[in-house]
Amino acid sequence: MQEHLNKNIMLKFIVSKPLLFWFEWSCTIILLAGVVLTSFNIYPLNIWFLLVGNLGWIGLGWIWRKWSLIILQTIITIIYIAGLVKTIL
Repeated sequence: MQEHLNKNIMLKFIVSKPLLFWFEWSCTIILLAGVVLTSFNIYPLNIWFLLVGNLGWIGLGWIWRKWSLIILQTIITIIYIAGLVKTIL
C-alpha cells in the first residue's frame, strides 16, 4: 500500500513540473557528466558533454533574459569550441 502511494506521489511530481523544469535539470545533469568525464581525463568526450550542457544553458538564459548567464555560457562555449578545433586541426 505504501509503495503504491509513493509511486502516485512521484507520478504527480513528474507530471506537475513544466517542460522547462526538466530541460533545466537535463542540462545540469549533462554538465555534471561532463565534469565527471573531465575529472577522469576522458577527452574529447568531456568537451562534447560540456558543450551540449552549456548550449542548453545559453538557451535557458535567453528564455529567462538573464544576460549574465548568456554571456558566461557563451564565453565558456567558445572556449570549448576552440579546444575542439585545436584537437581536430
